[in-house]
Amino acid sequence: MLKRIWVAVAWLCLMGVKAMAEVPDPWTPVTVQRVNGEIRVGVWGREYRFAKQPLPSQITTAGVELLAQPMRLLAFGGKGESAWTQSGCELWDQTDEQAVLLGWQVNDTVIADFVVRLEFDGLMRVDLTLAPLPQPKASLQRLWLEIPLRKERATLFHYWTGRWGSAENSGAVPTDGMGLPFKPIVWLGWEEGGLTWCAESDRNWQVAEREQAIEIVPSENAVVLRVHLLDTPPQKLPLTFTFGMQPTPVKPMPKDFHEWRICHGAFYGMEKQPMTQGAKETTLEKAARMGVKTLVFHEHWTPVQNYWRTNRESELRELIAACHQRGIKLLLYFGYELSTLAPEWSAAAEKVLVKTPTGGFSGGYFRQPPQRDYIVCLNSQWAERLLDGIVSAIERYGFDGVYLDGTIEPFGCANEAHGCGYRTADGKLRETYPIFAVRQFMRRLYEALHPKGKLINAHQSTYCGTPTLAFVHSYWDGEQFGGGELAGDPLQKLPLASFRAEFMGKNFGVPCEFLVYERPPEWTVDHALAFTLLHDVRVRPLGFGAMLEKLAAIWSAMSQFGVSEAEWHPYWRNGEFIQAQPESVKVSGYRRTVNGQVRWLLVVSNLSAKETVTAQVRLSRKAMPKVNEATDALTGERLPITDNTITISLPPMRMSLVAVR
Repeated sequence: MLKRIWVAVAWLCLMGVKAMAEVPDPWTPVTVQRVNGEIRVGVWGREYRFAKQPLPSQITTAGVELLAQPMRLLAFGGKGESAWTQSGCELWDQTDEQAVLLGWQVNDTVIADFVVRLEFDGLMRVDLTLAPLPQPKASLQRLWLEIPLRKERATLFHYWTGRWGSAENSGAVPTDGMGLPFKPIVWLGWEEGGLTWCAESDRNWQVAEREQAIEIVPSENAVVLRVHLLDTPPQKLPLTFTFGMQPTPVKPMPKDFHEWRICHGAFYGMEKQPMTQGAKETTLEKAARMGVKTLVFHEHWTPVQNYWRTNRESELRELIAACHQRGIKLLLYFGYELSTLAPEWSAAAEKVLVKTPTGGFSGGYFRQPPQRDYIVCLNSQWAERLLDGIVSAIERYGFDGVYLDGTIEPFGCANEAHGCGYRTADGKLRETYPIFAVRQFMRRLYEALHPKGKLINAHQSTYCGTPTLAFVHSYWDGEQFGGGELAGDPLQKLPLASFRAEFMGKNFGVPCEFLVYERPPEWTVDHALAFTLLHDVRVRPLGFGAMLEKLAAIWSAMSQFGVSEAEWHPYWRNGEFIQAQPESVKVSGYRRTVNGQVRWLLVVSNLSAKETVTAQVRLSRKAMPKVNEATDALTGERLPITDNTITISLPPMRMSLVAVR
């Protein structure tokens, strides 16, 4: 027991744990109960149960149980599976922000000691140490971690790292399962929740088949996430593995996110510059007239990439003041790079930049004024510098939050100067993914900004790692398709299941917007809206022209209906209310009762890439006893109704917003 105590103390010191006075909103303090021999650890919206063993026997989230069976560590000796003959779990420490458990399992081959830390946002970090028995009766041959999820709670997957130009890292769980090489983030779930598994590296793993390091294995009643820690006898003992888990959603969806109305493209002088030559209306005035409530000023607010000072301070203050006069918030860009133009470059670059295993820098973005910008690692001293810089910039200039370009991503790094990377048994250097360091940075940033009402918006295409995503207010995904990959038939490259897994946000508890770089006529915002709005996701407008005008009309229609106060009934679970024909037509809807009268706002989409269709949308008597009126909410056109069925013509990959009374 003394050894276990010292392990826990040392681990907490290494983590740099600092007690908090309060758990940040919207989370609640961690609770611990003992019920019928179980330890139950509760956080907002979720609960872990430990039944006399150090891995959870059950996890609940979104009001349902996730596990088909208790999580298990499978050990194999020369004659097959070696059962654990001793198992235990004890509460070691509890504060409002965390609970720490110590646990152990023993069989004929090895001792497995666990230090389990559960934080207020639901992240569970596990440090598992295998120690030798004084007199083992058999030798350890293999060691796997298995997480058996209920089949209906593991229909979708997402993993990171992904691949630019593709949605292959998100989608529906294949019926025959899938194998993956090491991935630092794997999420399994359904449209309303799930479970994230994470690890910073495959350090100490011994995998027989590289492409099968992690398996997703469906069975009749479960989907098992299997992690191959050891496929061969361990080369040495003791041996430590570190990984984490986090049930989702990580927090409640903000009720008013539909009203944030974010537009990208602020610039210096927009409060003075006419929208068009000779016009009286300035660009900022048009943005306000269109209903913009949040503006994002991209990287050129400062001449130094990802920096917290500008040499145009008076212009910035004038822009901020002009925005505030019109009720608009201004977010400034921060990113993931260190510029060769930054004053700190010469002293800090070698210490703080991401390095490849061969010693090279990553990135190298070129921008004006002439500079190269390389990816920085937040496992270095730069995390503190950047955090102080952002906080001091908000105090200095008074802007309303931050747009984080890639900042929440734990980029793979092998820079041993700040503790990244690890050496294999044969001395080869491999990269690590500093999830916990980036998480610590994001948590501290959230604690500094959220209480002051400042927004944190993340841009993170292909990455939905909840250990860091938890500490943002919203995310903006989709740049992986910036090369025009979705032109023609977008759902071939981005299936609906992929969208539900990565781009919807409700399964994580964080609102999402979709990014569209138009390639007309094959790929436009109209094509995107046909599937994004089905998922209660808007396209974020770029600039102040036609795209903003289109989104402004949608914002207005949704606000007039009151979608923030409505029930949402998406296409995959609204069959009791809505039936649609032909097959290419899908319908999601918002439902409200106003003065005793039921109203619907329907998103009716034709997802055929080639065929114009006449959609027939029937509302059941349960949805609405009688449809008296159906109107195109964007054009005002009255639509024909027959026997509670609405008829509407839709071109290929187009949607209509239909108000029904």
